Amino acid sequence: MNESFLPEKWEFIKFPENISEKERYQISSYGRVKSFKIDSEKGMLIKLFKVGGYQRLPIKQKNGKRTARYIHKLVADAFLKKTDDCQTFVIHLDYDKDNNNTWNLDWATKKEKETHQFSNPKLDHPSNRISYSKLNEGRVKIIKRKLFDPNRRTRLKMIAKQFGVTEMQLHRIKTGENWGWVTID
Repeated sequence: MNESFLPEKWEFIKFPENISEKERYQISSYGRVKSFKIDSEKGMLIKLFKVGGYQRLPIKQKNGKRTARYIHKLVADAFLKKTDDCQTFVIHLDYDKDNNNTWNLDWATKKEKETHQFSNPKLDHPSNRISYSKLNEGRVKIIKRKLFDPNRRTRLKMIAKQFGVTEMQLHRIKTGENWGWVTID
């Protein structure tokens, strides 16, 4: 059966006591959200914002401060049954954070969530991860060539200064603690 043809179901979101009574929303089994005014019975679809790739719903608390809730967690709360009390996390089965359909979500324990995250095919190699490092694989190859050169005359302090890293970082690169998967061609 094609999941895209399943009928869309709507449920009102149940918030804790600290959320303002003016905040009335419905969530669908597809992960869409409708906002309702106090006296209105007709909801309007709202645009969601993302944090860390996950869609979130901004809401107001009774004290006037703003907070937000993850859409995938709201969908799971409304439509999916937990099989275990330890299941407090929600995972995307296809690893797509934008796909908040009920058929793509599942409750998981912390261990199950971590296992699922590390089995993501997009994260099969450390070089595929987003990095804000001063170094990249090409620069590390050059550093490794210099570090393992038997005729090296340049001191570690000078190599570290040249690449904008510390001598400790050079030591970690040399021992394979950092950038261990990078090999010298």
